[in-house]
Amino acid sequence: MGERPGNLPARPQDRPNWGNWSENRGDNWQQRVDNRHDTWNNWQQNNQQRMDSFQNNRDQRWSELENARNDRQDWRNQNRDDWQEHRKDMWDYRWDRADEVWDNARDFYDDCFDDHWWGRCGWLGHGVYHGFGHYPVNPWWWWRPCAWGGVSSWVYGATVPPPVYPDYGTTVVYEGDTVYLDNQPLPVAEYTQPVIEKVAVQEQAPPPAPAPEGQPEEWMTLGVFSLVQEEKGDPILFMQLSINREGVISGAYQNVLTEDQRPITGQLDKKTQTVAWRIGENRNTICTTSLANLTEDVCTVALHFHGNRTETWILVRMKEPAETGQPAAVPQIQRTLPPLNPVMPPK
Repeated sequence: MGERPGNLPARPQDRPNWGNWSENRGDNWQQRVDNRHDTWNNWQQNNQQRMDSFQNNRDQRWSELENARNDRQDWRNQNRDDWQEHRKDMWDYRWDRADEVWDNARDFYDDCFDDHWWGRCGWLGHGVYHGFGHYPVNPWWWWRPCAWGGVSSWVYGATVPPPVYPDYGTTVVYEGDTVYLDNQPLPVAEYTQPVIEKVAVQEQAPPPAPAPEGQPEEWMTLGVFSLVQEEKGDPILFMQLSINREGVISGAYQNVLTEDQRPITGQLDKKTQTVAWRIGENRNTICTTSLANLTEDVCTVALHFHGNRTETWILVRMKEPAETGQPAAVPQIQRTLPPLNPVMPPK
């Protein structure tokens, strides 16, 4: 998947396509764009010292995390004090990594997954979104986050199960043909393979769009995320994820280095709460996480590659541009460990 060069990207305002992106926009839109830029500049200045410290100590911290896991006997046992300490250290690193992603992305990619982006994306053609740029709703509607209460009632109705937060690499560990759920072995063929196989052949869903005025919503947005490796690497892979009431996942992917744009196709397994999706027609790489994980600012995701290889990456939520009149300050990432609740096995 690669990394982009270290130079910061240009703001949308400094790109050749700025005229197209800003076409037919009002003063409120322009004010919103300017406020967001100022907000991210302030965030970057306030967090620069912490970012420098993380980058200067990255190699040592990552080496210690790897050694702690590799040197430990029965390291999947959650009752061990050293396992608990390792998990805390791992999440401290992930949260710092997420701050680094925010620092790198800031407002440079606000032209991804707005109404103009959807109107011009290659697989839809022009004008699908009713003459893009003229929505009476938020142009960044697709960036809206969701909370567990809202999305769970959206797909489960009145009987909402407790949320499940798989922590790939700690509470969910893939080793060849076996996956360990809270240290209990289970064949991958029983746990992940069914949903992977389903998504690999699933037909592409319609693109998510806000409902016309007066019509019921068909899609709930899960937000926009950057998919990055745990250890290091610049954010170049961005995803918009949405879900309908049947648990169908739709959305889009963009590589901002290559400008590659593709639809996302996926499905929620309501029994296990596993969300799986693929990018475009790549049926050999499937992403999985849980629905509850996708309500967080930072979560782990398992990438399943053809040939039974699985890697743990992280998804970092991109903050929705604040609407005019609302506070534009960027909140700090909530550094609360995911609950150690049982991971749902297949039934």
